[in-house]
Amino acid sequence: MSNRGAYFVANDAILDLAIAFLNSFRAHNPSIPLCLVPFGDDVGGIAALAGEYDFSVWRDQARLGWCDDISRRFHGHAVGQYRKLAIWDGPFDEFVYIDTDTVVLSDIGFAFRLLDRFDFLTSHSDLPDIRRWVWKDSVYAAGALSRRQVSYSANTGFVVSRKPALTPASVEARLPAALALAEHMELSCYEQPLLNYLIVTAGGEYGSLLGVAAATGSWRIPLERWAGDRSLSVRDGRVVGSRTPSLLMHWAGEWARARATGRQIPYVELWEHYRRLREPVG
Repeated sequence: MSNRGAYFVANDAILDLAIAFLNSFRAHNPSIPLCLVPFGDDVGGIAALAGEYDFSVWRDQARLGWCDDISRRFHGHAVGQYRKLAIWDGPFDEFVYIDTDTVVLSDIGFAFRLLDRFDFLTSHSDLPDIRRWVWKDSVYAAGALSRRQVSYSANTGFVVSRKPALTPASVEARLPAALALAEHMELSCYEQPLLNYLIVTAGGEYGSLLGVAAATGSWRIPLERWAGDRSLSVRDGRVVGSRTPSLLMHWAGEWARARATGRQIPYVELWEHYRRLREPVG
């Protein structure tokens, strides 16, 4: 068996979110190795939880600096989200990456088996409604990518891959072409357009859990839920009433929307269930 594990990116600014994520991850994945990739230098609070939640802390500052340099070329300043690019040069041969504004709802081990067929696997892809969070309409006229490559347009909050699939050298080689497409990228989503570009131009097989489920008719594959979907129901730390199992709940965009409006996040009871999971009762 390959050296397998999971990564998450966080800092102390989102310590509450990280605790909810860690509680949920360890509730359903007690033994999978886990590694924190620092979003920035302010990780003392979250790093102090490494013993309680059994995770390691990324120590290769040179590789994180390389990620920061890439983000400066797209944004003019360091953007912590780009540090997820480091994971292809990390300690795990095969890995799962999960965004921290997430609670994990099941065992993620099944995803590693899909690496027999894929070099990159995300949660959702090939949905017209999410293309705008990766590429602007103008990308088609640019002619640099095929319609298949553009339509993939995956959310990169959940990624399954292996180390050789995206080496730092291969990223460096394709950066000039990626930068030439920057005006067609939805850079408000930070690293997501670049990572999509790197995935679809890597020469390997790429897909998504949703695509696998649809192609095989195996709707027993756990799938990501987006908190922006108000049609779901939750009870006792679970999503209920769906015909397919739930892999995780992802609040992509919903925390920022809640801060802007002063409203609670959707499914706040699910998030609070995991945020309070290890707190004493009473």
